[in-house]
Amino acid sequence: MKLRHAIQHGIRTISTGKPLFSRSATTPTLKEIGLLLPSTNSPTFEAGQIFIHRTFAYKGVVVCSFPCRLHEKRSQQNEKHLTTRDFYQVLIHRHDWSHMGFPVDITSYLVDAPMENKRHGQKMLTLINGMDCVSHEDIIPFTPSGGVNFDHDLFDHIFNAAHDGSGLYNVAMKPELVERYTNSNRSWLGPRDVYRERTENIEVTVMTFYLGANMVGGQQQHMWRYVIRIENKKPENGVILRERTLKVYSLNNMNQMHGHGVVGKQPELNAATPAFQFSSTLELKHTKGGHMWGRFKMERENGVLFDVHIPTIVFESTEEISETPIATPETA
Repeated sequence: MKLRHAIQHGIRTISTGKPLFSRSATTPTLKEIGLLLPSTNSPTFEAGQIFIHRTFAYKGVVVCSFPCRLHEKRSQQNEKHLTTRDFYQVLIHRHDWSHMGFPVDITSYLVDAPMENKRHGQKMLTLINGMDCVSHEDIIPFTPSGGVNFDHDLFDHIFNAAHDGSGLYNVAMKPELVERYTNSNRSWLGPRDVYRERTENIEVTVMTFYLGANMVGGQQQHMWRYVIRIENKKPENGVILRERTLKVYSLNNMNQMHGHGVVGKQPELNAATPAFQFSSTLELKHTKGGHMWGRFKMERENGVLFDVHIPTIVFESTEEISETPIATPETA
């Protein structure tokens, strides 16, 4: 049984405050990983909160939170619903990278290029492995126990962590970093907008991030990152993602991207792996007037093909962003 199955089954059958178990993907031995936490009236999880992702079943820790606009179009309805939800940048426990079901390098940001290129305003795209952006509903909080430690290259540079007298794992952001991650300025860490639409039980969620301006080929471009999650809400009826078509419109220019699957894969969305997500970047000449929409072509188990809509996404920013990088040994 895969770790995902074991954790989901455990969450459904173990009450709050009882031990939380997981099962290794390579051995049938159950291992206690901590205690599920009781429900809380707090609207926002604090930095340092350890959790299990409700869909991808990885163990993560909250770094920072952002209130974000969620644009949701419900099935068979033309009207859109706009709400504000909390979203979080999180680190993923290294031991879960291999089975979490999506690429490990979906988070990126711009940094200054080497000195010989810096005078031209050129910046480089830098990747962070094992970092994700999740909604409040994705998080199932728990407290690790039994000597469990969190493993990520950035963890020790951002957090202070120790086991208390009862063996529970207490995690808190380092005091000197709190202001950096809790200020109100939007940045490449915080999603600009989130869009969600469901077609025939396949839900597509898109998060957009403005990374800033960059010089490309001698011309200024505004770079965006977007993350697309595709989730089968009835995973007992498996589907395969066969094709994607994306259209980008900006100031009377239309570009179309078409290909088989996504990121070189044709992911199956079934009971074992109900969801998949991937990330890509986009360069636009202006901060306003950019739109993207499209579709995924899905195949059912009986061979029938059907289209799943990708919601219309707006790329628009008039705000300056903070380019302060994640704390590393050099910047912490």
